[in-house]
Amino acid sequence: MDMEYFSFLWKGILLGIHAGISPGPVTTLLVTESLLHGSRAGMKIAFIPVLTDIPVICIIIPLLYYLTFDATVVIAVISMIGALILCGLSYESFSVTESRYEQGEVARVSLLKAVGMNFFNPNLYLYWITICGPLAVSGLSRGWATMFSFLIMFYVSITLVKLGLSLAVGSVRHSLNLKVIVWINRLLGAAMLLFAILFFRQGFQILISEITVRFSK
Repeated sequence: MDMEYFSFLWKGILLGIHAGISPGPVTTLLVTESLLHGSRAGMKIAFIPVLTDIPVICIIIPLLYYLTFDATVVIAVISMIGALILCGLSYESFSVTESRYEQGEVARVSLLKAVGMNFFNPNLYLYWITICGPLAVSGLSRGWATMFSFLIMFYVSITLVKLGLSLAVGSVRHSLNLKVIVWINRLLGAAMLLFAILFFRQGFQILISEITVRFSK
C-alpha cells in the first residue's frame, strides 16, 4: 500500500467529518429528534446518509466513469420535491407546544420520511457529481480496493460525527427548560423552512433556465 492509497483514506475521513458537521436538513432533523425524543431517536437519523447514498452512488459513479450526462432537469425536479417534504417537517416542528410535549403527543419522524427527505435533497446529487463522485472514480482507476476504502472511511466518519452530535444534544436536553426546548425546536423548524425555500428556488431557477435555452434554439 503506497502513500497515494493512504491519501484516499484521509480524503474519505476529512470529507466525512466535514459532511457530518455541515449544516443541512439531515443535521437539523438529527438535532430536532435528539432534542425532543433523546439520543436514540437522533442516532436513527445519523444513519440516513448511508441509506440514501447507496443507490445514488450506484447510479452516479458509473455515469461519471463511462458517460457524460446532463442532470440539470432531474436535479430541478428533485429540488422541488425535497422542498415539499421539508415544508411538512417544518410544520411538524412549529406544531410542537409545551402541553403536547408534556403529554407525549409529539410523534417521532418516521425512518421512511427521513430517508425521503435526504433522497430528494439536491445537494446530495450535486455533492456526488462534483466532489465525492470524481474522487471515487479516481480511486477506481487505481483499483476497486482504493475506491471502496475511500467510501468506507467517508461513511464511517460521517456516521460517527452525527452519532456524537446526537449523543451531545440528547445529554443536555434534560437540563433545558421546556419552553427553551419548544423555542429551539421552532428555530430548527424555521431552518428547515429556509432549506425548503432554497431548494424550491434552486429547482425553479434551473427549470426556467432550461426552458429558456430550449426555446432560444
